[in-house]
Amino acid sequence: MTLTVGSTYAGAIDAFGYAVNQINILWGGKYVLEWQIELERKAHIYLNKNYPNTKRYYYDEWHHQYKLQPVDIICGGDPCQPHSTAGNQQGQSDYRFRWPFMLNLIKEQRPAWIINENVTGSISNLVLDRKIADLEKIGYACQPYIIPAVACGAKHIRNRVFLIANSNVQRRRELLHTDVGAVFKTCQPANTLGTQRNVFLQFEESEAQSPLLSMDDGIPDHVFRLGAAGNSIYANIPIILLTAIYEIEKQLRK
Repeated sequence: MTLTVGSTYAGAIDAFGYAVNQINILWGGKYVLEWQIELERKAHIYLNKNYPNTKRYYYDEWHHQYKLQPVDIICGGDPCQPHSTAGNQQGQSDYRFRWPFMLNLIKEQRPAWIINENVTGSISNLVLDRKIADLEKIGYACQPYIIPAVACGAKHIRNRVFLIANSNVQRRRELLHTDVGAVFKTCQPANTLGTQRNVFLQFEESEAQSPLLSMDDGIPDHVFRLGAAGNSIYANIPIILLTAIYEIEKQLRK
């Protein structure tokens, strides 16, 4: 059984695309990444390099013109800047509020599964409530989770909201009760900056690689690459979610 994935607002890294690749490497060809949508043109340089067999598009509002391949799962974290406490928190009035475009794509494709990610500020400004209401209106059952990166092996907390939606209520029940979700219940202590003697030395010791980015082409793009890493989803979370969804689908298709 193979499930297909479409990734929206992929960024330069695309944690969902990375998760697809890792799952396929570890357990065989369970997923196919059909397409990616990313607004930042420079990010496509990295996407082209890391996902050579995936179709890519620039504009989320033109998705109906692209005639995208229908997929089983649409993933993506719409831009967090409108909701982040580090910004102006303009919410739905911010021009970077892209949820309506992602919703239009969902309405057009009607995937079985949706995974949407954003910052916890989307709870306090009621954007999460709007997303759930929008999806329930078109027949999806929704379940939000606040999942910290530290729950999945990271050395920082990084709370994020993951909204899982499915077109079948029975699948939702399966997701809520699956053992795969138990990994989120056990969190290791957060190794934050306040407890570290030196963040760079600790990274080098734990990861066995330099914390400094290299330049393989002689052109310094460290600022962009650091920004891409900072904006990206911690990839272990999509790996766990996609693995859980695959196991649910496998059981239901027997």
